[in-house]
Amino acid sequence: MFKKSVILLIVLSLLTAGLLIAGCEPEEPEETGALIDDMTITREESHAAAVSQIRAGDLDVFGFNVTDPDLYDEILADDEVDYELNYGSYSEIRFNPWGPEFDDGVLNPFSVPEIREAANWLFDREYMVEEILGGLGSAKYTVLGTAFPDYNERYPHIIEEIEAYYATNQAKAEEVITEEMENLGAELIDGTWYYEGEVVELKFLIRSDLPPYPEAGDYVADLYAGLGFEIERMYRTGGEASPIWIGSHPREGQWHVYTGGWSSPTIPRDQGSIFDQMYTHRVMPFPLWSVLEEMLEDFPELNEASDRLARRDFSTMDEREELFETALWESMKFSNTIWIMDLAGANPYRADIKVAVDSAGGVGDPSWPYTIHRHEDGEPVPGGSLKLAVPNILVDPWNPVAGSAFTYDMLATRRALGDVGTLADPRDGLFWPQRIESAEVYVQEGLPVDVTHDWLTLTFEDEIEVPLDAWADWDAEAQQWITVEERFGSGGTTAQRKSVVQYPDDIFDFPLHDGSTLSIGDFVLAMIMTFDRGKEASPIFDEGRVGEVEALLESFRGMKITSEDPLTIEYYTNTWYMDAEWNVTPLWPTYGTYDWSGFWHMITLGKLAEADNALTFSESKADTLGVDWMDYTKGPSLPILEERLETALEANYIPYQPTLGEYISADEAEGRWSNLKAFYEEWGHFWAGAGPYILRDVYPVEDIIVMVPFEDYPDPADKWFFFLEPLDAME
Repeated sequence: MFKKSVILLIVLSLLTAGLLIAGCEPEEPEETGALIDDMTITREESHAAAVSQIRAGDLDVFGFNVTDPDLYDEILADDEVDYELNYGSYSEIRFNPWGPEFDDGVLNPFSVPEIREAANWLFDREYMVEEILGGLGSAKYTVLGTAFPDYNERYPHIIEEIEAYYATNQAKAEEVITEEMENLGAELIDGTWYYEGEVVELKFLIRSDLPPYPEAGDYVADLYAGLGFEIERMYRTGGEASPIWIGSHPREGQWHVYTGGWSSPTIPRDQGSIFDQMYTHRVMPFPLWSVLEEMLEDFPELNEASDRLARRDFSTMDEREELFETALWESMKFSNTIWIMDLAGANPYRADIKVAVDSAGGVGDPSWPYTIHRHEDGEPVPGGSLKLAVPNILVDPWNPVAGSAFTYDMLATRRALGDVGTLADPRDGLFWPQRIESAEVYVQEGLPVDVTHDWLTLTFEDEIEVPLDAWADWDAEAQQWITVEERFGSGGTTAQRKSVVQYPDDIFDFPLHDGSTLSIGDFVLAMIMTFDRGKEASPIFDEGRVGEVEALLESFRGMKITSEDPLTIEYYTNTWYMDAEWNVTPLWPTYGTYDWSGFWHMITLGKLAEADNALTFSESKADTLGVDWMDYTKGPSLPILEERLETALEANYIPYQPTLGEYISADEAEGRWSNLKAFYEEWGHFWAGAGPYILRDVYPVEDIIVMVPFEDYPDPADKWFFFLEPLDAME
């Protein structure tokens, strides 16, 4: 205990220094990190039950859009419930295109493009919107979002022609289907289709938990039944349906038709790449998409236009329009999927909750974990528990390279547990700097690119030369970079876009969940993995990755780390976007189609397991090898990953040693492996991320996950609260 004289001396010293003034209180320390003490995400399939629980105070947020008119009225009438509308969810009728027969000899009519195309005339989209959704949506004929610029601003004239041509005409649909069924050798006998003496039965996989299904699924099934097909209706939740439509190979014939749904996580300001995702093999790493490569041989115009739009292989808006026109019409003819409606839905939550709700993605968009909090009279109230429900959770295995692509899983994996270089504004889809300090964008003179924000600069150049020593490809056998000079020759090459990103001086002090700090090795491994898995010489070669890497190399021209202090990275490509903010390439260490954060040591665990053929990152390769699809959070993957951790710890292992040996020291490797082991012992999983929350518990049987704040997360808690204000409030 201090003596009184000592206390007096301290007080006098503080007064002398001007630090203790009568009537003034010391400033409260700035609140950092997450504002919720523990967050539970659970499954609730019933939208009615979710709304009821929110009204009763048993649930805080429902992470999906409510489209039922009666439930919407309940939300409007309750002062204890708030909501935001979003327009980014959309519904499809997806066909299995394999055939004409499955492996068991069963006929698949939908292997014929003309039969798939005829569905556009068969379905009455307006009827489904009005009768099933009660008008809370809009009929959707093409892949373009009806609420977004490419549909309603740039190309409405093309859309109008398509909608007129494919307007409901059930007599025409029946005529086409009849002709093509007969060409397949089928016979219509007494109103029922037969093939080689057997009734033609269609397996309809109908979602039971995803409006407008099951009603819309039954409507479609009834139409095909009316044409003479026997129908098997398989009602499944999303989790139950996933192993069937996305987990099996199309040739197995486990389904003919799937009633699916998608959502745009952020506002799609430029939908040029959506054709590659939905109609080709180059983006989605699943068997259902891999088989499209061969089928596209009969649709070369769609394949070319889709590829060029994804790579932005055009110089003027007129060229872009020509490519869009081709892609739109040809995709309607291809019709591996039929789009039926865009949903206008309400994301409901308790009135004492504030959270950013993306105009497209709704609750669960990339900014939600940075903004969600309780409030009282508009002032944040830190702490407490929060319960968020979604229609599905823990649908597929979680791994940061090619794990679950379900929106509800990524709500945690990609967002709350991860981090990003730039963050999309939920109000307009433009990017803001999250981890980077600044950016410079250079584009070729004449390209239609505009800039909105002042955190970056935009410059037009007559020619953008790529440095000869920039990294332009990857040699998987030598485990070394291929330079621009080696790939393109001594004359080098040019690019249509150059992105220069500078990170803060203290970026390598940025904390990770396991006690490590970010390092340049994290950035370089992510660059390597972008290419390595698509190269046959790689020990983790994945055939499903080849198309994506080949498509990338069509436009990629090089990247170069020009400074390590501060970290500065240049990126050169012929792919560009109309918004300068979208032309910034942070190269923050992320993986996979959906940009999951990952760091070199935790990613390497999976690499070691896959190299031994013990586990695989992707589902398609897991099926090929007959091993488990890797899961960093639960199940039989954990002991296998633990074994690799012990091996790596003992060997002080550094992956891709010929290259990463220059960036990762032995001391760093030792620290990383020790930290990851301690993390696993404490938390029981290997998802060592960097986001505002840490994964505490996973309950796969109950479909529940629990997250708690990452205490060392450095950002002010209110850093992104301006996303909660309308755009005009910032002007």
